[in-house]
Amino acid sequence: FPIVTPLLAVPVYLIPVLSGIPITLETVAVLGRLTAALIIGFSGGFLYLLLKKHFFNHQDPAKSEKMSLLLTFIYLFATINFAHISQALWQHGTVQLFTILALLSLFDKKIFLTGLFFGLMILTRPTAGVVVALLSLFYLIKNVFLDKSLKDAKSKWKKASRFCLLILLGILPSVLFFLWYNSAYYFSIANQGYADQIFTEWRGRFPEGFLGIWISPSKGILIYSPVLIFSLYGAYLAFKKWSRNLHHITFFSIIIVHILVYGKWKHWFGGWSFGYRMASDILPFFILLLVPAVLNLKIADFWPLNSKSQESREDSGSKKPHLCLYIFWISLIYSIFVQLYGIVFYDGMWHAAYDLGDVNTTWLWSIRNSEFAFNIRRVLVALGLRSSAF
Repeated sequence: FPIVTPLLAVPVYLIPVLSGIPITLETVAVLGRLTAALIIGFSGGFLYLLLKKHFFNHQDPAKSEKMSLLLTFIYLFATINFAHISQALWQHGTVQLFTILALLSLFDKKIFLTGLFFGLMILTRPTAGVVVALLSLFYLIKNVFLDKSLKDAKSKWKKASRFCLLILLGILPSVLFFLWYNSAYYFSIANQGYADQIFTEWRGRFPEGFLGIWISPSKGILIYSPVLIFSLYGAYLAFKKWSRNLHHITFFSIIIVHILVYGKWKHWFGGWSFGYRMASDILPFFILLLVPAVLNLKIADFWPLNSKSQESREDSGSKKPHLCLYIFWISLIYSIFVQLYGIVFYDGMWHAAYDLGDVNTTWLWSIRNSEFAFNIRRVLVALGLRSSAF
């Protein structure tokens, strides 16, 4: 399988190895978890920069920082990034990191650098090709075809060609590395983890896989991170003023297409994992879609509720917080609680007890035997209030 995540881990492993620390299962586990946490941590830092520089830059500095920090906090601690992706060397954290860096470069109009991160995204997880294609299309539409400063077809074609060339040049190093590495170490570019799965493992049933990634009791995005329902609200707001929100519409399209693709995969539920692992690649786009939602809800005006902000609202005659604002905070608190629950409970026992594989997927829709219900029964057993968790 792709080795980009292990390559990022080399600096973390290097110092203990050179220091002569014994290589044991415990050492490897600690270093792997440390690396994964660093990858997600750096992703959060770059996401904060992206939000503050390109999405809240029209706000006053205090509100910009406040909202950027809030959405970064949601990204880090109200999604399975906290409970699962930051706990082991998955590919998902790495592809999120490179996705955020690609977005930062794209909005800065550093096209070659964007292509470089696009290549690393695809090298990390080939399904990132969906994201690369749609983001490239977005850039071409917004900055070429809708650019009123380009008066004729020739100038549009020239700018589009330059963009495509720089993107391809940026992707080229990843392609060359892939060809060299697989040929040198595995004797053939076809001898790698996904080669025998590309055309044979798309056994997921539509719409079950698509809906399951959203609402399955034991795997659904909106079950494990209900605060992300406001991402859908953000998409709704973007479509209402689509001409000014082409980037947000693109982010929503990426989410829908990505989940449609993974909904057809045999393990759309992510195998033995906590929550919506297969959809975690696109968490940055869920967070970016929260931007129009939190702006519309005017969260910056009601958080934190200190005396100074209260006085300014009273002086301006501003309204009380809307009901949706309370729902937002409740869903956020619940999402964080779910991640803490995952930290405490996830050990694979639920999968061992109920996982029937990808042919019979009824176990993924059971509420009584869902992961939540099972772990509640485990607590009751520990308290002596129940004899069995099954």
